[in-house]
Parts: sequence; C-alpha cells; structure tokens
Amino acid sequence: MKIVHICPRPFPSLGGPAKNYRQFQEALGGSSIAWVAAHDGIGEEPVMPLSETVRTAGGRLLGQYYYAPAARLQNVERLVAEADMVFFHGLYTYPLVAVSRMCWRYGVPYGIALHGILDPWARRKRRIVKGTWMRLYGWEILRRASAVLCTTQREADKVAPYLRDAGPRRVVSWAQELPDLGKIQGRRAELRRELGFGADDRVLVFLGRLHSMKRPQETVRLAAKHGGSRVKLLMIGPDDDVTKKQLEADARELGWAGLRVVGPVFGDRKYELLGAGDAYISWSYRENFNYSLTEAMAAGLPPILSRGNDLGWEFADEGFSWQMHTDEVAEVGAAIEAFSLLSDPQLRQRGDAARGWTEHHLSIDRFRRELEAIVREAGGGRKIS
Repeated sequence: MKIVHICPRPFPSLGGPAKNYRQFQEALGGSSIAWVAAHDGIGEEPVMPLSETVRTAGGRLLGQYYYAPAARLQNVERLVAEADMVFFHGLYTYPLVAVSRMCWRYGVPYGIALHGILDPWARRKRRIVKGTWMRLYGWEILRRASAVLCTTQREADKVAPYLRDAGPRRVVSWAQELPDLGKIQGRRAELRRELGFGADDRVLVFLGRLHSMKRPQETVRLAAKHGGSRVKLLMIGPDDDVTKKQLEADARELGWAGLRVVGPVFGDRKYELLGAGDAYISWSYRENFNYSLTEAMAAGLPPILSRGNDLGWEFADEGFSWQMHTDEVAEVGAAIEAFSLLSDPQLRQRGDAARGWTEHHLSIDRFRRELEAIVREAGGGRKIS
C-alpha cells in the first residue's frame, strides 16, 4: 500500500498531533509531507522522516493558513496520484483544500483525523471564520471522506450531530509506548529529594502547556486547599497564557509551599519526572486523546480527571481513576483528599492497573491493525471514485 500523510507543522513544539503524525507513519509507512510556514520549526527537527516539505507563501497570516501556489505542489500531486490512501490531520487549513481536490481528481480515498477540532467547546472559538471555511470547503471535503477519525467514543458521540452528512466515523485511539518502569523508578528517590519532596509526600503531577484551558491556576488552588500538608504539586510544561511566575506567585499568595514548576521536559527526563509523582491530574475544560494522560498512565500513575477528558470515559468504570462527572470544585477536591488518604498498596494497585489498561488498549500493534482495516474498507489499495 502506498500511503501519503499530510502533516502541518511536524515539529515537537506542536505537541500531541506531531507525535501522532509519527505514529501514523510508523504504523502504515508511506510518504509524509510537511506543510511548513516560514516561522515554523525554527531550531527544531521534524518528528519523522519527510518525503516532501511544502514551504508556504505569504506573510504570517497566510503562512498560518499554509497557502502554497500550485508550482510548489507538483511533487505533492505526483505522490497523491500514486497513492492508495491519503491521511489528513485537522481542519481549517489550505493543505486539506488543495490535496483533497487532488484526491478527487485521481480517485484516491482519504481519511481525516479530527484531533478534537470539532468538539463543541473548540467550535466556539473563532466561530465565524470556522463557519465560513466549513461552508466554502469543509462540508464537501468531509462528505467525500472515506473515514473521519475520532480518538474516543465520547468524541464520536459529541461530533455526530454536527457530522450527519460526513463520511463514516471511525473510533481509533492513538498509541502509547510503554517506558521502562525499572529505569523510571531507579531515579525516583533522587529526583524527589532534588525537588524537595519528602518520602511520605503524595505528589500530584500536571503535565502540559500552562494554558488557561487546562486550568493550571485552578489546579494550584485545589491542591493547596484540599491536599493538606501531605499533597504536593509538580507542574511540567512550557509557559503559555499562564506562566511559571504566575503560578509561583499564586502559591505564595496562598501561603502554600507545595508547588514545584519545572518547565518543559522531553524524552527520558519526562518519564523520570512522572516517576517522581504518585498520581496525574488534569482539571482541563477539554482534552481529546490527551497524550500527557496516557504518558502518565504508562509510567504507572493513576489519574484524576475532569469530565472534559474524553479518554477518561473509556476506563471510568475500571476503578483505577478518579473521573469527575461535573465541573464542581467540591468533586475534584474530594478526589484529591481521597488520593492523599489512600494506602500505599492501594495506590500502587491503581497505578499498575492504569499502566495495564494502557498496554492492553493503546498498543502500536492495535493501532496499526485498526488503520489497516480503514485502508482496506476504503478500497483495499484499489483506486475508487
């Protein structure tokens, strides 16, 4: 099978979607085509090998839309014309407009990975711009898609009323590798000492951008109020519209010394820091697949999750997580208190179950099989009109 992957901004700074690009290529092989604006990826290496890089035209506004003149798309068109299937990532961009038309011209089926973009919460932002794009391009592109990929059943249910006339929806959760627990645990005591955590402290880990959507400031207040003297909070991630300085100032104002903010980390260091914690917390308004959650679970941390974490509903009845059913502060506060009081054997049992669920449900082999089934359903390597 000849597969083409269309990948806007395939750089580590993009976060979860870029990791997913790499997994698609690892699962199916094929040609990955980057769509890159002039200001994108400075000082970064792509997350996977590329067959073609399309440099966009125009200034920052047009570049962000990823517009490229036809002369720059000749190699892209050649690859698409020879493909058995094309996979797109996201919506509202020019690559989807330009390359979908190539697919129509050559009878090549395509799938679209939504990445949570059509979640009702996400559609509220820039509603007029997004609505215009959908009327001009989006509805026709979605209608003619061979597959529209959601990562959880909850996401599929939420977008179903909006996508009544789109191509068939498929639920395919992304994959999560399993880090070496022995290596992670080997540095646990050392890192906890470096961070100023005591042996009996219970450490909650926040992993992700310090963005208001993820409610980092609210998380600090919740941990300070409901954790007592035992609970500490380790926050890992780059500044966004909330900063490390703001969070540390919030903690000082609360008179709480339990906060540590370490900034962005990657690779082995990330998993080692996760291993210094005891549970993961995400009080985010909205998370689609949430790679930081699956990374924490793979490292053996049970999660405390807002109701906006779609993936959490896949295992809410398994007993290892604290899944919130409302946005009430009291509910997550009670979960933090329960976490602080849980016995060490019970906490380890929850962490082992979280890692076990990840291993069973999010393996790369399972991911590959499900994607291959979608390609077969779309035509099995045979061009379709």
